[in-house]
Amino acid sequence: MSFEYDGKVLKFDKILSDLDMQVIEFIELLERTKIRYVIISGYVAILLARSRTTEDVDIFIDKIDSEKFSGFFNLLMKNGYWLIDSESMEDAFDRLQSSLSIRAAKKDNVVPNFEIKFPKKKTDFTSLNSPIKVLVNNKRLLISPFEVQLPFKIWLGSDKDIEDAVHLYELFKEKLDRKMMLDVSKELKVEKEMVKYGII
Repeated sequence: MSFEYDGKVLKFDKILSDLDMQVIEFIELLERTKIRYVIISGYVAILLARSRTTEDVDIFIDKIDSEKFSGFFNLLMKNGYWLIDSESMEDAFDRLQSSLSIRAAKKDNVVPNFEIKFPKKKTDFTSLNSPIKVLVNNKRLLISPFEVQLPFKIWLGSDKDIEDAVHLYELFKEKLDRKMMLDVSKELKVEKEMVKYGII
C-alpha cells in the first residue's frame, strides 16, 4: 500500500473492509449534523494496514449542546443504530456531560461499536483541533495526529497498543514533528518508554 502524506493530508487507496465501510458510514452521520470529530486509537492503525481486529472505534467529538446532540441521536436512530449503554437521548447526553462515553452500534449488533466521548485532557483537544485529513479512496476521515497517537498508544501500554505505535512509526517516521511528539511524550510521562521502543 502506498501512502502520500505531507504532514497534514494523507492520501491512499485500499480495498475497503467491512469495518472501513461502517466507519465511513458513521462518520458521514457526524458530518451531516456538523459535529467536529477525530478518530483515535486502534482503528487508526487498522485503517493504515495493520492486520488486527477491534471491537470498537474510538472517537472524540466537540462539546456540543443538547440540541445538536438530539439531532445526531435522531439521525442515528433513523439509520438503524442503537446505544448500547444508554436508555434514552437524555441519558446518553448526561453520560457525555459526566465525562463518560457512549457506544453506538447497528441494531442487533454490539461489535463493532463506536465509542464517543468529549475531550478532557490537553492531548484530547490537540487531537480534535489538529487532525490529519485522510482521503482513502476519495472518502474523507479525520484521525488523530501521529505525534499524539504514538505517545498515547505507548501510554496505554498493552502489547497490542505498543505494536500499533511501532507500526505507525515505521510508516511515517520521516514525516513526524519530533518536537511535538516529545512534548506529548513528556505530558504523558512516557519518554523512557518511547526511547525503549525506538520511537524517539
